This record gives sequence, C-alpha cells and structure tokens, in this order.
Amino acid sequence: MTAPVRVVRLLRVREGREADFVAAYQGVLERARRFPGHLGEQLCRSLDDPAQWLLTSEWESAESVRRWRTDPAHTALVEPLNACLHDDRWTGLFHIMGPAGTRAAPAAGAGTRSAGSAGPRTP
Repeated sequence: MTAPVRVVRLLRVREGREADFVAAYQGVLERARRFPGHLGEQLCRSLDDPAQWLLTSEWESAESVRRWRTDPAHTALVEPLNACLHDDRWTGLFHIMGPAGTRAAPAAGAGTRSAGSAGPRTP
C-alpha cells in the first residue's frame, strides 16, 4: 500500500519577474491537474518577504511524483518558471501524517529531499 505524499518547495522569485512566474506556474498547474496521481496544490507568497514563495502539492504516492518530475512535458513546462527563480531553492518530499501524528503506510522510495536544487523540479 502506498501513502500520499506532499511536495514542499521554498522558492525566491527574482524581483520584477513575479508576473512571469505566476503565468508560468499556471501552465504547470494546468498540466499537473491532468496528471495521474496529482491530488492538489497551493501557491503562497510570504507576507514578510514578498520575494519568498511556498509551493505545496499533494500526490497519491512518491512514485506519482517521480513520474511527474521525469515527464518530458513537465521538463519543458518548468523551464520558464525556473528562469524566474533564484538558485537558492529547497524541495522536500514528505509522507502525509494521519490524525494526531499517526503516520499513513510508507510509500516505497519516499522521504527524499533536495536542497539548493537548481534543476527543473517542480510539482
């Protein structure tokens, strides 16, 4: 049995590129909504530091995330988005916990993370 996972990305958008970033994100989001295993996501902008953004997405499994990240259409879609970002980004993959801190059954290969990844990874 696989457990749902959440991808968390902490991003810094280059000054003056906010509108380009949001437009590029909308293209990625449209594709993600149709991708098998995608359950939903949110894009948030920091009130304290407007250059900092938080992107979270929920997936059926770590395998769903892997398929999304390696999909050739995804790679092409995220290029314009990544062009709007500084290189100091952080991405983490988390098991979604059940109520009161109980953990859902672990998914094989889940729990990986990348720090400072400058590659074309986005949920």
